[in-house]
Amino acid sequence: MKLILKHPLKIFSVNQPFGTNFNTFYKDSGMKGHNGIDFFALDGTPVYATHDGRVTFTGYDDAGGLGIVIRTTEQFDYNDGQAYYKTIYWHLKKDTIKVTGGQTVKAGDLIALSNNSGRSTGPHLHFALKPIAKGENDWIWYNLAQDNEYFGAIDPMPFFETTKSEPIEKKYPTLRMGAKGAYVEELQSKLNLKNNAGLKVDGAFGLRTLKAVEDFQTKHGLNPDGIVGPKTHELLNK
Repeated sequence: MKLILKHPLKIFSVNQPFGTNFNTFYKDSGMKGHNGIDFFALDGTPVYATHDGRVTFTGYDDAGGLGIVIRTTEQFDYNDGQAYYKTIYWHLKKDTIKVTGGQTVKAGDLIALSNNSGRSTGPHLHFALKPIAKGENDWIWYNLAQDNEYFGAIDPMPFFETTKSEPIEKKYPTLRMGAKGAYVEELQSKLNLKNNAGLKVDGAFGLRTLKAVEDFQTKHGLNPDGIVGPKTHELLNK
């Protein structure tokens, strides 16, 4: 039986997919590329369990990132056999964790709110999936694909409950100097992620955001007019 994942967010929009990424952070961390999916999520966005299972971890990593790990309680198809899986939800908001270690959850249960805790350039949800196996003792588990250059993570996209191989498309408005709101926050987050813009994600399209847009457009061969239309959105969403 194949593992089917529900979406961890109500709006299913990808900032950065799984796979090869030339950001030196991944190479410096010993990985080939991005070992999960970064979903667009504003600060305080509800995050939901993607499958039935047991919470095996809630807490902080070494960089101050707050996260949750949930393990399946039954095995599913993996390569030519069966495996358990664990899902990883990271960059969560302090004091919003709704679950505890050892708790049983159902797909769709609210588990936390999103944030940008830890090593993050802006609010989003980092989601990862790893096939795992039990060791000799019940409390010992290990990653089946640990040597795959993604620390055992595999692409979660084929496991989501949709027949599409791409996330639900969003219709983006044209953005320009003076614009405000959630779409500007998303724009600033993507400019930080893709161009190391160093913007404050405040939803206000001011002079610093204008300069970052123009720099991004110049880098990608567009007319640097500072207006974020269809072509600029398309490049930002790749």
